Amino acid sequence: MKRSNALYAIVMIGLIVTALAAAVTFGTGRPAPVVIDENATFTGNIEIEGTFRFHSIRIYENVTRIHFILNCPGNDFDLYGRWGELPSSDVYDIIGYASGGEDFNYDYPEPGILHLMIHSYSGIGHYDLIIEFEYG
Repeated sequence: MKRSNALYAIVMIGLIVTALAAAVTFGTGRPAPVVIDENATFTGNIEIEGTFRFHSIRIYENVTRIHFILNCPGNDFDLYGRWGELPSSDVYDIIGYASGGEDFNYDYPEPGILHLMIHSYSGIGHYDLIIEFEYG
């Protein structure tokens, strides 16, 4: 393929993707969702005890319950959440700090962007954060 044809193909693909994204975003009257299915999973690794990782997800108006499950085998990681801003261990809207991982519900959440922080209270290693939504 000639260089000019390859460039043309890349530009056309970009335009098509942009048009599809605009149709999804503007055609529904709200931004396209962060996740397509009803559940979301974030994975990560904490390599230094006492440090943290951040994740964010959009919560829509029709969500009535969020179920958080934090799996961190052999470690004690805590989960903090805050709407609109990054949480810290001192400033948060949601907290889960059971020994080991977390498994808890949050009822009637506000719509908006929920920022989550996984904090290594003790231990290092891999984690999976599973978020399940109920709708009303």
